[in-house]
Amino acid sequence: MRLRIGVVGAGRRGRAHVATIVELPEFFELAGICDVNATSARALAQRLGCDAYSDVDELLSRKSLDAVVIATPPQSHHLVAKAAADYRVHMLIETPLAPTRAMMDFIAEAAAKAGVQVEVGENYGRRPAERLNRMTLEAGLIGEVVHLSAYNAPANHESCYHIMSLFQLYAGADVEEISASATRCEGAAEETWVNALLSFANGVTASCEYVTTWTKPHRWGRPRVTAVEGTHGYIVGEDGGVSRLHQVENGTAADYPMKIVARREGERDIPERFFYETQPPVEFQNPFADRVMTDVEKDGIADGLARAAELTGLYRAVTESVEPEFGITRARRSQELGIAVIEAARLGRPLKAKLGEETPWERKQHKLLRWP
Repeated sequence: MRLRIGVVGAGRRGRAHVATIVELPEFFELAGICDVNATSARALAQRLGCDAYSDVDELLSRKSLDAVVIATPPQSHHLVAKAAADYRVHMLIETPLAPTRAMMDFIAEAAAKAGVQVEVGENYGRRPAERLNRMTLEAGLIGEVVHLSAYNAPANHESCYHIMSLFQLYAGADVEEISASATRCEGAAEETWVNALLSFANGVTASCEYVTTWTKPHRWGRPRVTAVEGTHGYIVGEDGGVSRLHQVENGTAADYPMKIVARREGERDIPERFFYETQPPVEFQNPFADRVMTDVEKDGIADGLARAAELTGLYRAVTESVEPEFGITRARRSQELGIAVIEAARLGRPLKAKLGEETPWERKQHKLLRWP
């Protein structure tokens, strides 16, 4: 069974999803592309031989879609999701699910009322190095996890939700309390430096440092490093790429760089296995090693494999009536934790990680967006 799928948003992330969709022909039929910029929609659609639209309702009403990828700016996700839900169309929504909790709850209510599945395009945790690291933790190769850290974490729209989702995955627990400080600076661009400390329900602690201008030219090239510290070693990696496992066993320390076995097809290297050469080895196998795919031929980031996992996760949710791999509940919590970091920094004191009423930051977003 193939799902007829449309893509709303012909920007960078929308184009990336389109590239992956056409590489999964047994799962999807690309039926249409929509963007408010009609020229962008037409240019992308013409290359792929599908229809272009500049109006979401027109796409949804004409194409009899099973599913849609929503890759528009986050502040519009709730509007596109409501339209899709009204047409009983399942969704893959890019991150963040929406800027505020109220907007995310609006999406959840619309999806539940329509009985449609929602997969969220969280790529952190689904890239090969991160899947391998999770398997390493489950195998107990660095003992019990005691601390997590992220240096120069991504902070999209001022929220570090990507790292929050990855931290929860590595810690195996939810965050209970957050402390944070923020320093606002003006220079090449107005920016805010944030340092956050997190306490998890199982005793794991974490630290996260980020700057809101991490994508600006004057901050390009700064390494983004994530580390998982355990009682018998650690795992460290840069931006989801090649990681290194440091393990102490029987008093002897050993380092295991992540290795990749790939096969050559034409001018492309197709990764087949990602592993640490421990005894026994721990290994993640590429489930799409039978094909050439976009953004998977280098190091361990392989964002194309993360997108493929997101899309096939939606496919299984729709065709097998199972829970999405990363659904609304998890996505909402990751963004809520990002908002909690902002609020803890504003208050200058420890804050329970389950937020109550609307925060000033959320109120500002609602005012800017004139919502509801």
